[in-house]
Amino acid sequence: MIKRIHYVIMLGMIGFFALILVNTSSNPVRESFTYFPPDPEVTFDSASTSLTILTQDDEDEYTLDWKTESSLSEVAYLRQDLSFLYEEGRLIDSMSIWKENTATLRQKKESTSEDSGHYEAITYHYGEIHYPNDVIKSAQQLSYDQLYVIDSPMTPLESFKEASSEEEKEWQYILDHAMDQQAQLVFKAMVTEYNLHPEDYYIFPLTSLDQFQQRTLPGLSQKQTADTIGGIWEGLYKNYFLGIIPPNGPTESPIGSTIPIILLHKHSPYLLILFQTKSGKNIELIQYLNEPILEPQDTEE
Repeated sequence: MIKRIHYVIMLGMIGFFALILVNTSSNPVRESFTYFPPDPEVTFDSASTSLTILTQDDEDEYTLDWKTESSLSEVAYLRQDLSFLYEEGRLIDSMSIWKENTATLRQKKESTSEDSGHYEAITYHYGEIHYPNDVIKSAQQLSYDQLYVIDSPMTPLESFKEASSEEEKEWQYILDHAMDQQAQLVFKAMVTEYNLHPEDYYIFPLTSLDQFQQRTLPGLSQKQTADTIGGIWEGLYKNYFLGIIPPNGPTESPIGSTIPIILLHKHSPYLLILFQTKSGKNIELIQYLNEPILEPQDTEE
């Protein structure tokens, strides 16, 4: 039995960004970042994530084009975008970019793959704004895209975002059903290990988090929703993107890990983030809300 592990992520804590300590590519990776309270005067003019088929290299491979773009309404002291790419519910790549004194960020990657698959990419767009007297605020936005790729020896390579034809609907069902079955097996194992009662939580995957930009998370106010989303991404950056630290064993790469599942408690001010590493270790992070939750709501999970 794997020992239970908790990383405590407190919301509303003011801190300072670390200096650059790691530089693994042309886009340096920062050691960590801290979420700051939202600035109502600063918003994103645009924020997007895009997945498309770029080329078909040969009969067995194709190249996936993955892009993110965001532009803030004003120049920020710091801009950062963090994006995760999943195939069939497992992380296959990530990318992060940050710059000082800018409003706009763009980044892209190409990923070679084969066989049919369902790809999902979610991006956290962030801006840090500094004011006199050491006042620091932030702006954040999420964007998401998905792509179904059908690579069958009987038909030409094709892709779609939303199924329209009967053939596309059939492929979408096949791919989603296989992914959902595997995700349910992993989730049940984590529920058993951590002795959780799913009926006590609102449950949703990280890849659906962009749906809560125009509406609140169940039981939370608008401010709590913003703080909670910021805290989730702060925690994932430190404990997922930069490397997963299991309770027993060396740090693991997040590549091959499952999509994090968020469990927001219906009655107590905390949430859990659950995922499984490529090696099969279950990880549980806990995040405490800085305000009590509101009355529970009837919301689809």
